[in-house]
Amino acid sequence: MEEYERSPTHVMRYHQHPDGLMAVKSLPAATPKPGSGKREQNKVANRSAILAAASKCFLKMGYDAVTIRDVVRDSGLAAGTFYNYFTDKDALFKAVLEARINEVNESMHAVRMKSTTIEDFLYGAFQALFSKIAADPSFFRLILRNETAVLSLFENTVIGIPMRTLKEDFSDAIARGVFPEIDIELLAAACYGMGFELGRVLAFTRKPDAAATAHFATTLMTNGISGFGIAKTASAAKRRQGEVPIRGSLP
Repeated sequence: MEEYERSPTHVMRYHQHPDGLMAVKSLPAATPKPGSGKREQNKVANRSAILAAASKCFLKMGYDAVTIRDVVRDSGLAAGTFYNYFTDKDALFKAVLEARINEVNESMHAVRMKSTTIEDFLYGAFQALFSKIAADPSFFRLILRNETAVLSLFENTVIGIPMRTLKEDFSDAIARGVFPEIDIELLAAACYGMGFELGRVLAFTRKPDAAATAHFATTLMTNGISGFGIAKTASAAKRRQGEVPIRGSLP
């Protein structure tokens, strides 16, 4: 169970452990520009309070069950204040997801673009993802709790962006000679799926080990990729139509 404590510029999230209540994540509000005044500080604090309350509600109740009234009540703000920041529940849910997902995506992209080997490419990205999950498992639990809503509402935006970035990074790595010629769609799907499902395990592990999990995923993926050598696969269009088999796959 999680609880929140708020101040005008700070949100502290607590996680209930069997041995008592422990603070696990400090969420500082965005810092207003110097000279912006009390009004701007209040706007930042109000938005942060709404987002913290929404995160708690979406995690506890699920997207479908949560109402704007629930979020407003938990935030401690006046009912009319909500609409100064968000138009509806969808916009609020997107804001809860967007900043954190974009942060993780940028971290993984930066590592992949600097990689010179398959191992560097995979381990660096997996480590970036798993370390974030280990440090703040509640956010990934929120995604899992609302998996259907996340996919139906944001498959082509918030959630779709990391997959598009991954495909682009694979394409760049192939062009740089880091990876052999290989079907990018299948490779990205395998990598994304492995990251998501291992993340699911980490999010509910009492003592998550991000480095060990990243090593496991990297070893599994690297050994699999090595079996393809430099063989080219069939085009994605022909594969979808079932016209040709995937070269390098098991018989």
